Amino acid sequence: MKTIKFLLTFMEGQKLKFTALMGVVLLYVSLSLFSPLLFQFLIDNVIQGAPIANPIVAWYAGLFGGTDLIRSNLWLGALMIIAVNLVTLGMQYFRGRWNGEISEHFAEKLRNKLFAHLQHLPYAYHQRSKTGDLIQRCTSDVDTVRRFIAGQFAEMLYAVTVTGVAMGILFSVYPPLAWRSIIALPVIFLFAYFFFINMQSRFKKSDEAEGHMSTTIQENLAGVRVVKAFNREVYELEKFETKNRTFKDLTYRLIELLGFYWGASDFICLSQILVTVILGIQYAQAGALTTGQFFVFISYVGMILWPVRNVGRILSDMGKMLVSIGRLQEILQTPVEPIDEGDTPAISGDIVFDHVHFKYDDGDQEVLKDVSFTVKQGETVALLGPTGSGKSSLVHLLTRLYDYQKGSITINGTELRTIQRRHLRKNIGIVLQEPFLFSKTIFDNIKLANPGADERDVKQAAKAASVHRVIKEFDQGYDTLVGEKGVTLSGGQKQRIAIARTILNKSPILIFDDSLSAVDTETDAAIRRALKELSKDLTTFIITHRVATAQEADRIVVLQDGKISQMGTHEQLCAQEGLYARIVEIQGRMIEGELA
Repeated sequence: MKTIKFLLTFMEGQKLKFTALMGVVLLYVSLSLFSPLLFQFLIDNVIQGAPIANPIVAWYAGLFGGTDLIRSNLWLGALMIIAVNLVTLGMQYFRGRWNGEISEHFAEKLRNKLFAHLQHLPYAYHQRSKTGDLIQRCTSDVDTVRRFIAGQFAEMLYAVTVTGVAMGILFSVYPPLAWRSIIALPVIFLFAYFFFINMQSRFKKSDEAEGHMSTTIQENLAGVRVVKAFNREVYELEKFETKNRTFKDLTYRLIELLGFYWGASDFICLSQILVTVILGIQYAQAGALTTGQFFVFISYVGMILWPVRNVGRILSDMGKMLVSIGRLQEILQTPVEPIDEGDTPAISGDIVFDHVHFKYDDGDQEVLKDVSFTVKQGETVALLGPTGSGKSSLVHLLTRLYDYQKGSITINGTELRTIQRRHLRKNIGIVLQEPFLFSKTIFDNIKLANPGADERDVKQAAKAASVHRVIKEFDQGYDTLVGEKGVTLSGGQKQRIAIARTILNKSPILIFDDSLSAVDTETDAAIRRALKELSKDLTTFIITHRVATAQEADRIVVLQDGKISQMGTHEQLCAQEGLYARIVEIQGRMIEGELA
C-alpha cells in the first residue's frame, strides 16, 4: 500500500491521462486478438466458404458487404487487414506517447520533491550522509522508478488482459488443444516468482555498490587539489577501481540471473509452442480443426506465452523499483527541520549562555560542558582554544544547526529554542572556515545573501571585506566568473568574498568561524575596523587561533575540552597563568624568529 500511495502521490494531475492510457492498452489488446480471428475468417469463411460462427466476425464482415462480396472482391479482405493494423498502430502511438508523458511528469515531480526535502533536512543529516549516495538516489533510483512507469504498468495490463481473453477464445474454439497449449503457464509463473525474489536482493546490493562508487567519484573530484598536491592519483585510482570492481561483480551476478531466466523461459515457451504445433497438425489432419482455427491457435499461444514470460521481466523491474522506492522513502520520511516554527522577536545581540551542555546525536561524550558567559550588544568576543575544544559547536548552537541538551541560551531575553530558525539565521551571519562559492560571477556570489541589494551595497560590502580593490584588478571586475567552488581564486580572496557576502546580509550578529585565517594580519585588522565603522552595535564572535586577531576583542573566551578555562581581556589573560599566556608566548617567539 505504501508503494501504491507513493506512486499515486507523484502522479497528481496525470490520473485522467493514466486512465486513458489503460483504455488505449485495452483497445490495443482487443485489436491484437481480433487480428488472428480476421485471418481465420478470410481463410475459413471467405476462401473455403464455411459458415460464420463468431457473431463479432459476422458483424465485421457485414460492414464490408458480407462474405460473398468479399470473396468476389478479395481486395476488401486486404483493406480489412490494413484497417485493423492502422488502428493498432494508432493505439501503439498513443500508448508510447502517454507512457512517456506520464513517466517524465512523475520523475520531474519526484526530483523536485527530493531536492526540496533535502534542502530542509537538518544539518546533522547532511553531516552523516554520503553526498555521492544522495546524488545516486536522486538520479539513478528516480530513473529506475521512471522506467518502470514508462513501460511496465501498461505491459502488465497487456499481459494480464491478453492472457485471459486469449485463453477464453482458445477454449471456445477447441478445448482439448487449449488445455495442452497452456501446460507451461504454471511453470513459467513459478519460475518468474522465484526469479523476482532473487532479483530484488541482488539489485539492492548492486544499487548500493553504485552509490559507494558515486561517493568515491564525488569525493575525488571535490578534493582534486589535495589529490594532486600529495601525489595521490595512484591511490585514488586503486580505491576507485576497487569500488568499480565490486559494482561490476555484483552487476554481473544480476546479469547472470537475467541470462538464466531469459534462456530457460525461452526454452519453456518454445517447447510449448512446438507441442501446440505438433498437436494442432494432428487435430487438423483428423478434421477436428480447420486451417483457420489452427492459425488462431498458433497465433494465440504466442500471445499468451510471451507476455506471461515477460512477467518475469516485469517482476524483476518491479523488484528494482521497490528497492529504489525504499531508498527514496528513506530520504522523504526523514523529518525536515521546522525552520518556520517559533517566535520572531527583535534580535540585537544581547546573548547569555547559562550552564549549556551539548553532545552530538551520534556521540557519547559532551562536546560542551557547563558553558556560561554573557555577551552585550556591540561587543566582539574571541573564542580561542585547541582543535576539538568546542568552539565551532558553540556558534553552531547559536544558529540552531544543533540544539543543546541542557542549560539555556537567550538572545535579548528570549530562549533560543523558542526562536524561529529562519528568523534566527536571517539575523545571524556566519562566515565558515571553508567558504563555498558558486559557479557564478563575483557580483552574484556576494549578492546571494541579499537578492534585493543594489550595486552600491555590494561594493560597500566588498570594501568592508577588503576585497574591492582586488576585484577591480580582475579583467572583468565584479563580472569575473569564479569557477566551481571558487577554484580560480586564492584562499584569501575566496574568504574575503564570503565575508562580503555575509556583511551584505546586514545581520546584527556576525560569526567568523576561523574564517580570517586565510588573510594576513593587516587585512584581518582592516576587516574588523571596517565592521565597527559599518555598525557600532554589531555583535561579533571570532573563532581564531591567532592572538593578533583575538587581542583586540572586548572579551576572549578560552575553551579546553568543552569547558571555559579562562575568560577576560587580552591584558587580563596575559597576566594569568594558563593556556592563553602559553599561546601568546609561543606565537611571540614565532614572530621573533620570522623577524630575525
